[in-house]
Amino acid sequence: MSTRTVEYGVFLPVSSGGWIPSTTTPTLDGSYAYNLAVTRLAERLGFDFTLSQAVWRGYAGPSHHFEVNLESLTTTAGLAASTERIGVWSTCNTATFHPAVLAKMIATADQISGGRTGLNIVAGGNRASEAQMGLGASLSNPDKYRRAREWVTVCKLLWTEDDVDFDGEFFTLKDCQSKPKPAAGPPPMICAAVSDVGLRFTAEMLDGCLFEGTSRQSMIEVGTRAKRIAEEVGSPLKTYCVFMIIPGETDADAQRRLDLYNAGRDTETMARMFAEHGDAAWDKAEFEARRAVWEKATAVSTGTLCGSTETIAEQLADIIEAGQIDGAVFIMPDFIGDLTALGEGILPQLARHGLTSAALALD
Repeated sequence: MSTRTVEYGVFLPVSSGGWIPSTTTPTLDGSYAYNLAVTRLAERLGFDFTLSQAVWRGYAGPSHHFEVNLESLTTTAGLAASTERIGVWSTCNTATFHPAVLAKMIATADQISGGRTGLNIVAGGNRASEAQMGLGASLSNPDKYRRAREWVTVCKLLWTEDDVDFDGEFFTLKDCQSKPKPAAGPPPMICAAVSDVGLRFTAEMLDGCLFEGTSRQSMIEVGTRAKRIAEEVGSPLKTYCVFMIIPGETDADAQRRLDLYNAGRDTETMARMFAEHGDAAWDKAEFEARRAVWEKATAVSTGTLCGSTETIAEQLADIIEAGQIDGAVFIMPDFIGDLTALGEGILPQLARHGLTSAALALD
């Protein structure tokens, strides 16, 4: 049996409620103390990296989903100072931070972490979050990718050049200086993308793409399409797929957990999430129309693998291989119990399938 290394990451619950908009899930408070405990556990279990999202506004439903949010970059700096080996990756919306400010912050995090930091780029985020700060209202999605292209270019210049002059459509720099610089050059950079436009931008400008799917077929399709576009561009591109895992002692036990979380689904939050990430501006009429759709939707959807550790390991191995996936990024209802089951029960079985943790391969 052939073997290869796969990067295994944990998408941290830095927002209250975690990743499931439901009133019947384990309580996740979005606190730094909890996320530090999760990160230290992930490091002990041999995961390669953690990643924190950038959220600025909640959804005001009965589950209070995302009402409390840690800031990603400062959270990462704290986690870096409190760990020794695990990668600590943050997220930044290109509308929120000027690239010269972000370049300095990442260079500082590089020193704190000893070179363990990475960055997830968001070219176009939640419209309500941006609007509350007066950001991004006039830009279409293609415009946001043009801005992101300039933003990444400026960051890379500031990480490698002594003096930077840049006259772009969105950013202008005159004799701009930024020291210190990341010791090993620009850190790994990824972007969440599933469209061909987004994947092409990512392949041309960054190191990896982050994506999710609602089914085995959709995850494999995006993974293989990203590789195809990267080949067309002529640039290597890593693919990172987000998986929701719900483990149990048996398949039936895990299914009972899944049914419980879906029974408590917060349809008000789900409708608002759909509206805010859609094409039209949110208003009351749209909200009521979309709530009817979400009344029938499930709270747990993103790349869900539910079952015993043996069942989940088999499903993961199948998707990772068929989708040509380089990294699996995990979310879960309980980031202590479920993470332990993942690290102690599922990752060793993946290794027996020939998929070894990149971090453990170095030990």
